[in-house]
Amino acid sequence: MPGATTAPTETPLTVRPAVHRKKAVEPSASSLDRVKTVAYADEGAEGDEVATGDKGQDSSPSFADQLERIALAPVEMHAVESRLESFSDLVAADVSQATEENVYTLDQLEQLALANNPAIVAAGATATKAAGLRNQVGTRPNPTLGYFGQQLADENTDQHGVFVEQEFVRGNKLELNREVLGHTMSAQRWEMQTQRYRVLTDVRVRFYEAVAAQQRADATRNFETVARRGVQVAMERKEAEEGNLIEVLQAQTLLSEIMLAAEQAEVEYRGAWQDLAAVAGLPEAAPARLVDVPATEKAPRDWQAAYDQILSESPELSAANALVCEKYALLKRQRVQMVPNLTGNFGAGYDNATDSGMINLEFSAPIPVWNQNSGNISAAYAEYTRALEDVKRIEQSIKSRLARTAQAFDSALAAVTKYETEIIPQTQKSLDLSEEAYRAGELEFLQVLVVRRSYFESAIRLIAAQGNLAQANAQVEGLLLTGGLDAPSDYTDGDGIRGASFGGQ
Repeated sequence: MPGATTAPTETPLTVRPAVHRKKAVEPSASSLDRVKTVAYADEGAEGDEVATGDKGQDSSPSFADQLERIALAPVEMHAVESRLESFSDLVAADVSQATEENVYTLDQLEQLALANNPAIVAAGATATKAAGLRNQVGTRPNPTLGYFGQQLADENTDQHGVFVEQEFVRGNKLELNREVLGHTMSAQRWEMQTQRYRVLTDVRVRFYEAVAAQQRADATRNFETVARRGVQVAMERKEAEEGNLIEVLQAQTLLSEIMLAAEQAEVEYRGAWQDLAAVAGLPEAAPARLVDVPATEKAPRDWQAAYDQILSESPELSAANALVCEKYALLKRQRVQMVPNLTGNFGAGYDNATDSGMINLEFSAPIPVWNQNSGNISAAYAEYTRALEDVKRIEQSIKSRLARTAQAFDSALAAVTKYETEIIPQTQKSLDLSEEAYRAGELEFLQVLVVRRSYFESAIRLIAAQGNLAQANAQVEGLLLTGGLDAPSDYTDGDGIRGASFGGQ
């Protein structure tokens, strides 16, 4: 299919969606004890045990350990600690245990949408209708078989017979009818192809929107765990007279903001999923996981070349050109309408008066004196002119849509590039330095929370920018065609021109 997207090779978004992440749970009593030991232990074996892990177990930190250790680094550490995991690792961390649930890839959703979308079925039905009409408008009129009787009241002079009457269509009207409907059928087939592009573009745009919402929800819920543990640290520091009430209130405020952001992210994901499910024709009401995210090429585009490619591949423009051909064929058809058809009548019977057979033969044709079809010819020319201008309108519409999409693409690309090359590395470095300064007692607890929130907000903005970039790219690859659930156009006008073929009028 022209203009089909190719699967890129790089995952565009920060959070890897291949595994379902469980919601954060309250820490167990054992984890709280271990955290308390890290925060307040004297030098010795107990503190070493916390830093290195339990004997006989895998020494690599678990996901829960990463969360706790990031959130609970103390102001003064007397025990030997290993380096804290960065917050970026937390955002992109994999979960060792995944729950079994429905998952969908983009390819699966595309196939389901093509199979379930009613607008595609309707467009196909209209194309079939056009094919049936094309066959109908080229058929010749049926002959007429009849009986005639004359002088029936005059005894022994009555005449009886049968006749066959046939209208002969002249001016090549029937072939021109087929030509007109042939272009109509072509336009309907292009309309069906256009509808397929609309559906695929809608699925891709909504898929990337849902993936971005899904990843924002994942990252926010992960950071909610960090913020929740931060509140606990602030309270423990206050109880140990190392902190104050302001730290506790600030930590609780941060937690409340993150909890609100998490709720909003999940609402956005549910809404994006339901929209995607509606376009794809899925019955599931509960959101499912979206995986196998194709990457978006992060390179500037040549928009003039993109415009030329869309013009050459657009089924929307091809349908408009087919309608131009249809209207021109209709103009030719109306110009021969004044050519009169010929009606022939052949009859044979028996004359009782002469006791012999008889044969009747007659031909007739209308004379185009008053009606020369000039009004229909003028109307057909106007329709042809309108079809030509409609092609220009679509070209300008494509240019306008491309300008908006190019604006969104370039803006998102600039944001993704800036965040990936400058902002995220800078906030990452700031986070690492703040954690080291905090462990050395050079930074307050609230200052570390501010830095972590700054990194979190930057990561969320990066996810949003990558989602916008992927959506804009999907629109370009989909030839700027959207509206998968809109009713397809019907260009058929019935078989009226077939009726006009008979009688020569």
